[in-house]
Amino acid sequence: MSESPQPSTSVLHRRWAKLENEHHQLAAEIDSARARGADLESMRKGQARLLLEINALVAEIRDAPATTTEDFLALLDVAVEHELDLAPDIAFYGPADYPMISRLFRALARMAPEFEFNSLRRWLSSPGQFEQLMGDAACVRREGIGPSNQLHCRIDFSRSKPV
Repeated sequence: MSESPQPSTSVLHRRWAKLENEHHQLAAEIDSARARGADLESMRKGQARLLLEINALVAEIRDAPATTTEDFLALLDVAVEHELDLAPDIAFYGPADYPMISRLFRALARMAPEFEFNSLRRWLSSPGQFEQLMGDAACVRREGIGPSNQLHCRIDFSRSKPV
C-alpha cells in the first residue's frame, strides 16, 4: 500500500486562506454580538475550534514540500501572518515605513499576479491600503490591463516609492 503524497505548500495555503478568512469573519460577528449583549459561548467555541484547525494547518504548511514560486509565496504569506505579525504593522504604520518589504511585495506581486497575498489583503483592508503597498501589480490583478495597455486603477503613491 503506497502512502499518499503530501499536498504542496500552495495547495495547503488555499485551505489556510479560507480558514483565516472564516476566522476573521467570525471575529467580526463576535464583536457585533458582544455589542448587542448576545451570548457568545457557542461562537467562542467555534472560534477556538477554528483556531486549532488553523494552527494544525500552519504546522502542516511548515513541513510541506515547496518547489514552485507559488509554494514559496504561500510560505511567505503564512509567515507574514504567523511568524512575523508584519501585516498588521504595515496596516497600522503604512507601507512608507517598510520601504524594502514593500518593494519586495510589489516585485513578487508583479512576478506572480495570480497569487493572492491573503494576510496582507485581510489586514490592509482600509480603502487603498493594499493597492498602496502592492502598487501597479494590485491594479493589474484587480482591474486588468485595458486594450491600450494602460492600468485602470488610481493609487496614491505619495507615501510609497516605486520598485
